[in-house]
Amino acid sequence: MPTWRYVGRDRGSGNPAAKRLEVRMKMSIRRLAIFFAIVVALLSGRQLDAADSEVSGLFKGNDQPAKLAFVSAQKGTAIAGKETIKLVFTEKDHAKDQKADLKALFGDYGSALIIGIQPDGKVATCDIAHEAHKQKPISSPSSVKMSDFKNEGGQISGKLVTDGKQEAFGQTWEVNLIFKTKAP
Repeated sequence: MPTWRYVGRDRGSGNPAAKRLEVRMKMSIRRLAIFFAIVVALLSGRQLDAADSEVSGLFKGNDQPAKLAFVSAQKGTAIAGKETIKLVFTEKDHAKDQKADLKALFGDYGSALIIGIQPDGKVATCDIAHEAHKQKPISSPSSVKMSDFKNEGGQISGKLVTDGKQEAFGQTWEVNLIFKTKAP
């Protein structure tokens, strides 16, 4: 009596089409397994990139909070002969954009904060583009200070703060953020 393993299998009836079908099914299953392995590997890599960057804290414009959820670091342009690093903080994911800093200034990624720092962490530039502001962007490099700055092991981290609420052109903003991201 045949067991369940033999149900639906060709047991030598001499039908060559059945053999070809069995080979094709095995090939299809292998391809499917390889496809799923590739998809899982790509998604895992993407999650690792996202895990490399974190931002939390407060970013307000005209007393309206914005949830900055993404941060990246790019090589900045030299200022007074010193290399800079550009930190881009946004509400929407900008990781795949080579010009995220420029597009963020004009609202492509929601509210944004673009900070230029020197290698020691000193803030050199600060551009604020908050959805609640009528005039965007606002440039105010002296309003934001960096503390607890680290640039080691391929990671940049630190804390960016304003001394309370800041004002320019009749608009206000406030920053108190902790971040970490991959170094450029």
